[in-house]
Amino acid sequence: MKRLKLGLWICLCLCTTTLVGQNKVKTTAEKVMLFIDGAQVTRTKQVEIPAGTSTLIFTGLSPYMDAQSMQISAKGKLTVTSVNQQYNYTDSASVSQKQQSLQEELKKTEKQQKEQNAELGLINAEYEMLKTNCSVSNKNTATSLTTIKEVNHYYSTQLKTLKSKELAINEKIEELARKQEQLNADLAQLSGKALTPMSEIAVNVNAPATCKATFTLNYYVKNAGWFPSYDVRSSSLSEPISIIYKANIFQNTKEEWKNVELSLSSSNPTTGNIAPKLATYWLDYGLAAPRYSLNQNGNSVSGVVLDGEREPIIGVNVMIPGTTIGTLTDVNGKYSITIPNGQNQLQFSFIGYQSQTRDIQGSVMNVVLQEDVQMLQEVVVVGYGAEAAAPSYKPSTKSIKKAAAIEEEASMALEVEQSQGQMGYEFEIKVPYTIPSDNKPVVAEIGHYELPASYAYQSTPKIDKDAFLIAQVTDWEKLHLLEGEANVYFENTFIGKSIMNITQQNDTLSFSLGRDKRIMIQRTKENEYTSRKFMGSSQTQSIAWKLSVRNTRPEPVTLTLYDQLPVSRNNNITVTAEEISGGRLDEAKGIITWQITLQPGEQRELPLRYKVKYPKGRNLVIE
Repeated sequence: MKRLKLGLWICLCLCTTTLVGQNKVKTTAEKVMLFIDGAQVTRTKQVEIPAGTSTLIFTGLSPYMDAQSMQISAKGKLTVTSVNQQYNYTDSASVSQKQQSLQEELKKTEKQQKEQNAELGLINAEYEMLKTNCSVSNKNTATSLTTIKEVNHYYSTQLKTLKSKELAINEKIEELARKQEQLNADLAQLSGKALTPMSEIAVNVNAPATCKATFTLNYYVKNAGWFPSYDVRSSSLSEPISIIYKANIFQNTKEEWKNVELSLSSSNPTTGNIAPKLATYWLDYGLAAPRYSLNQNGNSVSGVVLDGEREPIIGVNVMIPGTTIGTLTDVNGKYSITIPNGQNQLQFSFIGYQSQTRDIQGSVMNVVLQEDVQMLQEVVVVGYGAEAAAPSYKPSTKSIKKAAAIEEEASMALEVEQSQGQMGYEFEIKVPYTIPSDNKPVVAEIGHYELPASYAYQSTPKIDKDAFLIAQVTDWEKLHLLEGEANVYFENTFIGKSIMNITQQNDTLSFSLGRDKRIMIQRTKENEYTSRKFMGSSQTQSIAWKLSVRNTRPEPVTLTLYDQLPVSRNNNITVTAEEISGGRLDEAKGIITWQITLQPGEQRELPLRYKVKYPKGRNLVIE
């Protein structure tokens, strides 16, 4: 079936070449504006136009170009009568030539194998001849000792020579066998290769006389983009925060972007370092207290992405829809991504495969992508008349496609100018830039900031007894940060990955620097205060907890603790707080907040007691 498809594509290539064999124009990408998802490419070319009607074929454009976005302007004494997109399977001929070359090389290798096996046969024949003639003894004739030594030396020398030749031939045979195996594998892969057609733009023009005209092509293309990531560093609780802002730039458009004017636009792992949040504890008949699951991976999801033959796929885009958070699968098809609070989906996409959006069901998600066999269709685009200036294309803001780099990446610090554009933040890179079409991210530093920060701890021991260090930075809006993953370093130690959560910030930027085991927290039930009493037609249940906190760090720390009371939504059920140890109670949500400062070595206990009154004879689930 694959050979049939290959033959069909070759025929299409030949037919296309026959139809569009007019004046072909090759252009180069000059400017690229990279969005979070996709890119806008600008090309210009001066062309000699003959008098009368003629057709220009602008070749070598991406097959992933959005034809509806194509804008063409022409400056010269001519009229553009029509603009159409078409496809050319330009690589079909090269594939056929490559197959022929591999087949010829395979025949040559097989011939060399036969020759080496023949040589080995001659060696074996010489061995047998030496074995037959190696005896110099004769029953009727005495042989001198000198003669025996000479004969033995001769045969020994011959055997060594033959053995050396045999070893060399066997090594050559093994080498040829490996080469034959590789050639067969290359042929098998090439035979099943789905050819990617390159886009072409056919522009029909009419000129009253021979002239020169400058054409500008402007279009949006998929399979390219960038995503932000950060290195967040702090040496101690008294030092400022260092934020290194990085752009992960990638493209797999099949185009060559060499020394282009590049700009970036915002107009679109393994430990749990995100502090948990409490849900409202609603209290009513038939309702259970909210349950919180805590796994050792925290807010991280990892897994492997495979194809239909259960082989790993390298470079799959794994993204959180509606955010700029994403990553790529590595050489083993594996990925790991940190999930912000409130997000519950992941999207998986890769060129040539059907995209999938999956609900997050746990900390491990393995995905199988199916090939996308839908054929590309020719799309007619709008043409612009002579001297007409094409309106700039403004694609809608979309969510991020991918994130963290696979094993090969380049990193460099760039001279960057930041500005506020109509579609979001823009970063103009001041040096010509080359991005290969291989889907491998090039990591470029686009900002480095030292910011004063305040540090505080927070903990919700009902869910997780660890204390999370939170850094707070003000006056951060001018940095043009985007939501993304951050590698966190504290006290010169890699803590793990967290989220630079920009969308939920106000004038203060807060993010987690991870867990600190030196803040010790316990939440235990006080059974001596827990009781149930009956009085008249009602019953009252008393519940008591004790929160114990201790600071084992060498400096004072500020700690915010969270716990909760149940909230009644039934008039026959009343909840009364008896002891909240100076905490602040949000009566609507039932959340209690304590803000305390602990000196080095200080330990403090915070009793939490409340009672619930409800009718006798009714069952009420209370923790």
